[in-house]
Amino acid sequence: MRNSLYSGKVVVITGSTQGLGEAVARKMVAEQAAGVSISGRNVERGKALAEELTGLGTPTIFVRTELENPDECRNLIRQSVEHFGRLDGLVNSAGITTRGTLEESSVELWDQHMAVNARAPFLTMQEAVIIMQKQGWGGSIVNIITKSAHGGQPFLTPYSSSKGALATLTKNAAYSQRWHKIRVNGIMVGWMDTPAEDAIQREA
Repeated sequence: MRNSLYSGKVVVITGSTQGLGEAVARKMVAEQAAGVSISGRNVERGKALAEELTGLGTPTIFVRTELENPDECRNLIRQSVEHFGRLDGLVNSAGITTRGTLEESSVELWDQHMAVNARAPFLTMQEAVIIMQKQGWGGSIVNIITKSAHGGQPFLTPYSSSKGALATLTKNAAYSQRWHKIRVNGIMVGWMDTPAEDAIQREA
């Protein structure tokens, strides 16, 4: 059996029942991770994917998570640690991209984007680093950001702003957690063909 950077590691991935998050989960399984926790809102899809990935050789659990709920964000990390006994990595892949211009975006739309795209990663990161610090061997956190964090399209005002906040949080955490051997990185992805984006564009 080949050795892998992820051998023996347990990773939590948000927004991982479809799209990029699912691809990350599948990659962790292919790289022989010791355990994977996937999350999302679709229980049927989540349980089916967890069963499939477990069948491929990596124990995988699904935790239904509503990221607008702070308690559920924390619970995702806690349930994973309770199940697997350790935490080595966190990938914040979940995000919403509902359209909204500066002129037309409601307070509710703004708050929803900030809750899911910025506050939820803050909460999962907070819970994760506390656990990683106690473990004492470091860890890794990866936040999926976007090139829109640099400004973004006019019709993505709440989205771009929330990802800009996440980019700053990522930099801040990277600096503060280096003393604990916890790496924090962000990946600035471009436009992606995902089921969620496909649904949005079909409705437009």
